[in-house]
Amino acid sequence: MESDKVTPDCLVFDVDGVLIESGDSYQGVMRAVVEDVSRASGFEIDMPGYSKELNSVFKNNDSFNDDYDIIWALANIVVSRKGKKLSEAMPSPEALGKMLSTCSGDCGEWLPRHFAIKYGRLEIRALGQDAYCGVKNPPGMWTRDVPALEARWESMPYPVYIYTGRDLKEWRLAEIVLKWEGFPLDRVVHADTGIRKPSPKGLEYICGRFGHERPLFLGDTMGDRMAASGFGKGWFAAIGDLMPDAPLSFPDVKTALSSLIGWRP
Repeated sequence: MESDKVTPDCLVFDVDGVLIESGDSYQGVMRAVVEDVSRASGFEIDMPGYSKELNSVFKNNDSFNDDYDIIWALANIVVSRKGKKLSEAMPSPEALGKMLSTCSGDCGEWLPRHFAIKYGRLEIRALGQDAYCGVKNPPGMWTRDVPALEARWESMPYPVYIYTGRDLKEWRLAEIVLKWEGFPLDRVVHADTGIRKPSPKGLEYICGRFGHERPLFLGDTMGDRMAASGFGKGWFAAIGDLMPDAPLSFPDVKTALSSLIGWRP
């Protein structure tokens, strides 16, 4: 990737943690699902089912860009351990870090090699999506989301694209939060396209289809960073506090855009 002055020909945004402040909603989903399956497995729920510290460990491993995979992994790790209370089965952030140090690539191959699988990947995804989208229990935790950038994409100085781990249903909810209804769907690489981070194919698709060579990709997880590195062109801006060692690191998307391209909403 280029390291000189940032002169992009397009902007590519991740959604959660970049365009939308969704930590409260998604971490709420994670806590709720882990607590529900732990309770169903006989554990007394004496502590929260998720934490900011655990989230940092998962998000710094590029095998866990999908939040539902985080729930799937943590739920099965917990219920495979001994104890009567959730506090006895929940790994500490340090213990979780050691566990995940052996995980690379698809976590779906790693998890069954190390832990008994009581809850299936699709089963956990369905529980998580119900909690987030409000399919069976309206209105859903997505209503806690707030935009981190209150500006329409048309007002930005470069063409705008999306590379997200959300599926199409969840992207449609993001459009509502952002007030971006009508954003061209062919500019969105979402999970239902079959392209998932940390693959660079999302950036390859965007640049190949629309004729760009110097994307500025703004993301908040190691999966985003790996996708940008694999693509090898343009620049990656790390948003938030998960990757303070990134060459371009900013506390929020507005600061990043102001500092890098001189644009303010």
